[in-house]
Amino acid sequence: MIDATLLLSDLIVTFMRVLVWTLLSWVMGIGIGFACYRSKLFGILALPVVNFIRHISPFCWLPLIIIAAGIGEIAVGITLLISLTFHGVIVSLEMLRSLPQVVLEQARLDGASGWALFRHIELPNCISGIVDIFRVLWGVGWSVVVAAEMLGVSSGMGYRLLDFRYLLRYQEMLVYIAVIGCIGIGTDYLLKRMRSITELRTYA
Repeated sequence: MIDATLLLSDLIVTFMRVLVWTLLSWVMGIGIGFACYRSKLFGILALPVVNFIRHISPFCWLPLIIIAAGIGEIAVGITLLISLTFHGVIVSLEMLRSLPQVVLEQARLDGASGWALFRHIELPNCISGIVDIFRVLWGVGWSVVVAAEMLGVSSGMGYRLLDFRYLLRYQEMLVYIAVIGCIGIGTDYLLKRMRSITELRTYA
């Protein structure tokens, strides 16, 4: 019989881990992507490193993460950060590169540059894309966290699944897996709705 209180507690812990580290990765990914977009030199230097790291499974780094940070919350966070940030850089850079060049050139001819160009032209045209980036990163984070939580933490959906596996409690495992899938579908739906709302406001 599944313990509903334990399930809710594990779900909250996992949800907060994904939320915190996805938000951090989202901000860092967009920031680095914007820096690559604005500075050609920075892009030339940074993008090879970004592409190199994002094509390596984050779990390949686990031995190094454990050596550097031990096991526990920090190791889980670093795993999520590596899994998400570098994908965020690429997606945000492509989003910025897809901005309508005619609009940007007209804004520059009208005297807009730097902060004014970002605030009045680039940001309004990127709002729905920025929400989409978070949606993508959240989906990846929600998948990765289950395995990352097997790195020595004592709570969360991944930790409990590992515990159930050792105890051969397969019925509880199936319940946890079903809950993970349902939460993933639910959050994706909410983020899609948020994107639709931002699109309507942008073009209103």
